[in-house]
Amino acid sequence: MSFSLSILDRYLIKELYKTFFAVASVLLLIIFANNFVQSLEKIVGGYFNTSSLWKLMGLQFLEMMGFLIPPSFFFAILISLGRLYRDSEMIAMQSSGVGPFPIYRAYIIASIPIIVLTTLLVMYTLPWAKYSLDQLEANKDRENTEFTVIETGKFQELQKGETIFFAGSEGLKTGEIKDIFIQNRRNGSLGIISAKEGYQYTDDKTGDQYLVLKKGFRYTGEPGTNSYTVSEFYEYGIHIRQTQEKHTSFSFKSMPVALLISDSTLAAKVEWQFRLSIPLAILALTFLGIPLSRSLPRQGIYGRLFLAFIVYFSFMNLHKLAHKWMEQGESAVWLGMWWVPFIAILIALLIEVRDRYDYLINWKSFTKMVKRV
Repeated sequence: MSFSLSILDRYLIKELYKTFFAVASVLLLIIFANNFVQSLEKIVGGYFNTSSLWKLMGLQFLEMMGFLIPPSFFFAILISLGRLYRDSEMIAMQSSGVGPFPIYRAYIIASIPIIVLTTLLVMYTLPWAKYSLDQLEANKDRENTEFTVIETGKFQELQKGETIFFAGSEGLKTGEIKDIFIQNRRNGSLGIISAKEGYQYTDDKTGDQYLVLKKGFRYTGEPGTNSYTVSEFYEYGIHIRQTQEKHTSFSFKSMPVALLISDSTLAAKVEWQFRLSIPLAILALTFLGIPLSRSLPRQGIYGRLFLAFIVYFSFMNLHKLAHKWMEQGESAVWLGMWWVPFIAILIALLIEVRDRYDYLINWKSFTKMVKRV
């Protein structure tokens, strides 16, 4: 038994995919720009070093890919099928005997590769990206230091304002700085340090980070009093950060599929249901998109476009609500989240039945008018 696509199937699928790639590209570009700004803020804030920029953006990009496909596919159906109604191509198809079944057939066939791709993304790529982000977060203390983001010739606050740091210029070697001024407060005592040069040092065994100053002075005391001390040094080390061994607890979102299925806890079942709901949402939105993109007589070109937006955002809010109910134990585990796409498909069928009824009413009115003439 062989399976082949008709000319109509190929045409509808081609138009749908062209629109889908265009919509997805726009959404991905918006997400990419947003992630770029957020990543820069984290790097400027000292949470990550500059070498982690593209790795951080790439992981965040992969993390969002699976969630962008369902809305992209839904709006692609609305735009592509709506264009066929707008240009009267659908009317020509219906006049040639094309009913709703071939339309559903073509779009469901088109959704199968998208569903498979989304399933692979949310089941495997998403947890891997989340795990890598957790690792990057866990290792940021060892990979990053506050002084990597300091600009020469500029006063900056460190350690939540407890330390004011200034470096006049960079040295000849990497990591060297010159004309250093540091003001800090430890144990209620104000200290000021000035040095001609310095460099950063990391202990290979412990991972602790130090700033080593050379040829300078240290002043300790309170301004306006005679109680202060001045000490001169040739080399002076400041402990910047102590690296503590910590066992990172990775979330269920980063857990592989095999471990997630074998885990009997509620959190694991919630995550498993959540991952399953994403590809199921594509199927549900496919059924919803076809009748919602249809323009009936006296509705105008964009008769149901506003309704489609309302239905989509209602679907997404209901999806989030089902996830929250299951997470908090307010809904049965066996019920899961599959009932949300089931309700969406049921609503799509009701809209289709209503459209068929309106079509028959309009057709009977038309035939009666012809007979009178």
